[in-house]
Amino acid sequence: MPVMLENRIRQMQVFNLEHDAYCAAGECGCSDITTVVMEENPRTGERAPRHVTKKAPASLTLLARERRDGLRDSIVSVAEVRSAIDRGLVRIVAQTPAAALRPSMRVGKEA
Repeated sequence: MPVMLENRIRQMQVFNLEHDAYCAAGECGCSDITTVVMEENPRTGERAPRHVTKKAPASLTLLARERRDGLRDSIVSVAEVRSAIDRGLVRIVAQTPAAALRPSMRVGKEA
């Protein structure tokens, strides 16, 4: 389920995302996710598939009073984020069921 987090203080917060905690849900392999996108040559108009490798995020930055939605639910299992939630610095605003989202909004799924 995607999660929405809110920074409750007037300072930016940066959380280091440990790979073991962030990918603990068995969804690992995120360091080498390959997505296929269509690339168009602007001069000729030809289109061809191109493979793009996405990297796993190494950190999460929340600006002052920012609300960030669409985060993976495993973000809550990261020790730094869990500690900030317990201290009241960050708040979980909403957890949206994945079935309620449009296919283009699903995390980890291709549209």
